[in-house]
Parts: sequence; C-alpha cells; structure tokens
Amino acid sequence: MNFTLSTDAPQQIKADCLIIPLFKEAKAKDPQVKLPPKIAKILTDSVQLGNINTDCGVVNWLFDIKECTASRLLVVGLGPASDFTAEKAVKALQAAMASLLQKQYTSAALVLDGLACKALDEAQWVQQAALAFNEKAYQFNTFKTKTAAKKPTLKAISFCMDKGSVKNGQKTLDYALALADGMSFVKDLANTPANHCTPSAIAKTVQEMGKKYTKVKTTVLSVAEMKKLGMNTILAVGQGSRHEPKFIIVEYNGGKKSQAPIALVGKGITFDTGGISLKPPATMDEMKYDMCGAATVLGAIKVAAALNLPINLVAFAACAENMPGGNAIKPGDIVTTLSGQTVEILNTDAEGRLVLCDALTYCARYKPEVVLDFATLTGAMVVALGTHTSGFFTDDEELASALNEASKNSLDPAWRMPLIDCFIDDLKSNFADLANIAPHRWGGAIEAAVFLAQFTKDYRWAHFDIAGTAYASGANKGATARPLPLLMDYLCQRAYGKS
Repeated sequence: MNFTLSTDAPQQIKADCLIIPLFKEAKAKDPQVKLPPKIAKILTDSVQLGNINTDCGVVNWLFDIKECTASRLLVVGLGPASDFTAEKAVKALQAAMASLLQKQYTSAALVLDGLACKALDEAQWVQQAALAFNEKAYQFNTFKTKTAAKKPTLKAISFCMDKGSVKNGQKTLDYALALADGMSFVKDLANTPANHCTPSAIAKTVQEMGKKYTKVKTTVLSVAEMKKLGMNTILAVGQGSRHEPKFIIVEYNGGKKSQAPIALVGKGITFDTGGISLKPPATMDEMKYDMCGAATVLGAIKVAAALNLPINLVAFAACAENMPGGNAIKPGDIVTTLSGQTVEILNTDAEGRLVLCDALTYCARYKPEVVLDFATLTGAMVVALGTHTSGFFTDDEELASALNEASKNSLDPAWRMPLIDCFIDDLKSNFADLANIAPHRWGGAIEAAVFLAQFTKDYRWAHFDIAGTAYASGANKGATARPLPLLMDYLCQRAYGKS
C-alpha cells in the first residue's frame, strides 16, 4: 500500500473515500478536524439528526457528497475529547480501516489537520494510522488455494495535514512503514507451519534478508560447530527431531566500531510438542508460535537496517524443534551448558530456558552494552498478565525505566515482574547444579526468569516473557508481532541518545 502526506484541502483530495475522525459533542476548545463550511454543516446536521454516531470506533458512511471530490465520506467516532487516549485513536483507526477494506475502493484520504491533542500530535496520528491500516490489511494466504474473502483493492492512502506538521509527519511515516514491514515479516515467519518453518528454513530466510542490507552480517552455527563449542542444551532440545538445530547470529553495524552492541536473544522453538513430557493435544497446533521470540529479534534487525539506525545490534536466534522420539532427551537427563553449569532436565517441556541459557552465555563474547531476550516461555505468564500485556524481568532500574517508557510510547503494553532471588532454592537438584523446573507450579514465570538469570551475570539484562502476547488464539488466531513495537521504540531511544 502506498502512503503519502498531503496539504491539499480535504474537499480537493482526489480519492475514492474521505475518512473523517470526529469527536463526540465537540466544544470550541476541543481538537476538531478542519473542514470547509459546507462539509462541516453536513456532518453537524447528520449528528443532530442521529444519522452519525460519534462513539469511539463507530463507523458511519455518507454517500453522494457533492461538496468534495471524494463523493464518499467515512466518519469514524472518537468519543468525547475529554477522555480521549492514544489507545482509543488506534481503536477508531482500525475500525475505519476494517470497514474501508470491505469496500472495493482503490484510494482513500484521512483528514488529520486540526486533530493534534494531548494524546497525539499530527505526526503521531500519522504513525498510528499507518500501523493500524497495515494491521487490518495484513493477510496470510500463502497456503490457501482458494480464499473466501476478497483481496483488498485499496492501494493508496494519503494523510491530510497542516503544512507545519509535514516534516515531522514524514519522519514518523517512514518509521511506521519500516516497523509495519518488520511486523509483517515477523507474522509471516511465525504463521508459517512447522513443516515449512524449520530451523534450517529460518536460517535460509535470514540469510536472504541479510543480502539486502550491506550493514547486516549473518552467521549460522551447525550442529558440529555447536558441539565443538559446548552448546549442549540447544543440542539436547533438538536431538529428538530429524530437523537439526541452528544457532543464527545476525549482526547489524550501524553505529561506530567502538560502540558496544545491544544483544537481542530469541527463543526459536519451531514446534514444541513438549518432548517426552508431551503437551495435551488441544491447541497443540499453536506451538508453531514457540519461535516468536526469535522472529521478534530477527524482525528488529530488519527494521533497524531499513531505517539505517545509528546503532550496533546483534541478534541470536536459538532454533530447534522439540520432539519425542528414540533419541529425545528424557526427564532425569543431565546436560552441561555452554557456561559449564550442569542442568538436570526434570521436564522436557521446559525447553525454552534450555536453548536460551546457551544463547545468553554465547552472547557475552560480544561484550554487549545490554542484553534483551524474548521468549514465549511460560503458561504461568499468561495466567499472571493475560493476553494483553507482556511481562518483563530485570534488576536494572535504569533499564526498567527505559523499557516502561518504550511500552508507553509504542502503545505496546508491558509490565515489570519481580525477579526474586529466593526462587533459586526451588531449582536445586540432588544431581546437578540446577534443575530446569521447580517441583511445584507456583510462580512459574518468575522461576523461569530466575533460572535464566544464572546465565546473565556478566551484563545488564532484561527478559521478556511473551507467551500471552506474541500470538492470538481462537477466531483471530495468528501472530501479532508483539512486542516488536516496544523493542523498536527502545532501540530508537538508544540510537538517538534519549536514554
């Protein structure tokens, strides 16, 4: 889809449809979209007659409007200006896009001039609109031979803005489009079924992506190379599958050579049966999403390269398939991690922390400034925070503050969870340095984070458990590409010296 900015008057915009956001019972001091008097009167009369509902997210269509070039108006309600928030703007914009895509129009224009408010300035409106439109337009039809829904015909959207806002608007639009493209990359990778999205297939996809950007370097460690290094826990998780594990390293060098990189570590279990500790069959198909952490960090590299961010990054995707079989790991097996610590595997379905502990040890050789890991790690996190909010753990107050700020800026909710040292007592083993799971169910997300903390003593670190937010279930089943918006906001903060 082609997105552009325009300073033309709304009535002169050449488009099939004009989208007009409207506040409920707007007062003179409230933000109001700037419209020519004739169109404004049509809307005012329609509201008074009850033909337009301005509750947040309600869509209203007006046809045969002779007062403007675009003869169709899509009026979307924003609710009262007094309690308007950025989240409500996204709700309204997504509702407008969903309705628009049901029509067979090729172009539309969104009027933003005059809508600047405490919640969003005009440039931020552009960013959220572009992201909302891409979110609703996204489809994953790779494996469909017939599609029930019509393919969208919408090709172009313009944003009508004040001339003074165009410069910042273009910057935020460029960012939003790069982020949207990265989110589509993450979704495509995660939505691909496990018989196609194997560790080797991910490695190939990343290598192809790396060829497009001169500042990106990709390295893939084979089983033999991992054995030589002593990355035994990644190998242990993958040894029951006919698909060999891969450890993927992607470097993005956009900053000074002297600048320490930010390391991004992602769990890449391309399918998780639970291994010998087999999962229940219901919704097991969703375990193709157990590689969303890896998809997130790889997507971040793609966005950073597209934006040419002045920062150094290195992403690590620890990819394996967790299957039962004659060669699979068993409860009670003991493996030696890359760090030299030994782990007794009491539950083969607690495999994410096993691939991550070797990855977290390996990344230390890059002397990173900070390390962030992302993993669909525990069902306990979903119980704790549901499916709307990601959980993150860190004992670094400055890092926590920056991540909270990124969450707020990106409208990508995350909540800091406690990293409680006493949980290490629950991970004691009679036969190894650590057990990979506690003997009880309580505080499972914290216990998993504490396990990972044993491998992160040499650097600043935060762990994101995205089990509840990386994908949706039910009728809307599919990858969400979260928390890529939060991650990119944080990386932009770092790139431009804001934290």
